[in-house]
Amino acid sequence: MYSEGKANIKHYDKAFLNPKGKLSRDISVAYMAVLADKDSNALDATSATGIRGIRYIKEANIGKVTFLDINIDAYNTLMQNIRFNKVKRHAIAYSTSIQEFANLKGDKYDFIDLDPFGSAAPNIQDLLKVSKDGTRLMVTSTDTAVLCGAQEKACMRIYLARPMHNELCYEAGIRVLIGYIARLAGQFNYGIEVEASFSYLHYMRVFIRLVHGAAYAYKSISQLGYATYCNKCGNRNLDERAFPEKKCTLCSSDLYIAGPLWTGSIYNHSIISNISKHMKENGYDKDAINFIGLMDSELDTPLYYSIPRLTKMMGIAAVSPLRVIECLIKHGYRASKTHMDIHAIRTDAGIDAVKKCTLECLKSAAIKKNENKQV
Repeated sequence: MYSEGKANIKHYDKAFLNPKGKLSRDISVAYMAVLADKDSNALDATSATGIRGIRYIKEANIGKVTFLDINIDAYNTLMQNIRFNKVKRHAIAYSTSIQEFANLKGDKYDFIDLDPFGSAAPNIQDLLKVSKDGTRLMVTSTDTAVLCGAQEKACMRIYLARPMHNELCYEAGIRVLIGYIARLAGQFNYGIEVEASFSYLHYMRVFIRLVHGAAYAYKSISQLGYATYCNKCGNRNLDERAFPEKKCTLCSSDLYIAGPLWTGSIYNHSIISNISKHMKENGYDKDAINFIGLMDSELDTPLYYSIPRLTKMMGIAAVSPLRVIECLIKHGYRASKTHMDIHAIRTDAGIDAVKKCTLECLKSAAIKKNENKQV
């Protein structure tokens, strides 16, 4: 028996079940609990054991969940788990592919969950066919080697975008994934609103609300652009122009250019705060609560700074990221930690100010060390 939340999964020998996906499921259940009601319906497009959909029914107060799995053994497994958890009244299941389902069924969904093995890209277009104004897409991609640039050609082939293969790859990968969804959504006259996104272990997950209308679609497409990065001085920017700057404005070196990708917001702090509150009030695991709490405190400023990467680039000793944050705040900037990299910070300061604070912290640490020696 595998128990998680209020779901008890008795059968999983013939369907995939990953205990390490619990944090993703915890956040997704809380997200739906905050936004759904008993009249809402959801599509669990990659059901496997059915654990996600079962938790949505039992913990998020959702009215109806449709389960899909093309593998007949997995389908039989999820049906057994649906019966065992006594949620059959709220569940309907099909053993079919996402493509077949989207082309044959006329239903539209309030929430669509896609958590495949590998890339989500091949299924996005079909899921847009069963979407409507206000549909919320919860999309996972586990092909982090592709989105993080280790397989650049694969990323360009699958997501039609060039990735970043450096310390910024997690955020750039998320923005590539969102940008891909925005482009496809635009073809269906949908704009997008990104409500949450995170990178964890081997996967990236985004939560997106669709807004129907040509004007909204165009507005979202207008937020596609490029991320630029200077390997010499560390300068980085998001550029919404169709033809981004090719030379660094600080040192005139050639810039690495990634994209096209999403340049807009990747957090809605109002929703994230509500998710955090719900998780605290309903006794979720401490790890999940701490993770969403970090996201809640994280600035929505683009392209974080890895402090170890920066100190190496500057040729100086290691500096605590927390000290750099304190220094930046002292100088009037905003700064925070980021869940994407425990050694990185987010700030509205430019690279020069971050370097200045890094040196200031190094000097302060050296003075304190000398004082301790003298004592």
